[in-house]
Amino acid sequence: MSHASMLKTRRAKQRTRKDLAGIAKHAKKAKREEVKAAAADAAKKQSS
Repeated sequence: MSHASMLKTRRAKQRTRKDLAGIAKHAKKAKREEVKAAAADAAKKQSS
């Protein structure tokens, strides 16, 4: 394996890892906002 192709493979793996981390972070944030909205709705229903 040439040095250039080794670097290319390494960059591709890093990019994939970074993309997956971003997706996971986005999903975690969306879940947190969903839970917060559900709690707010529950609080509204209780007070009515």
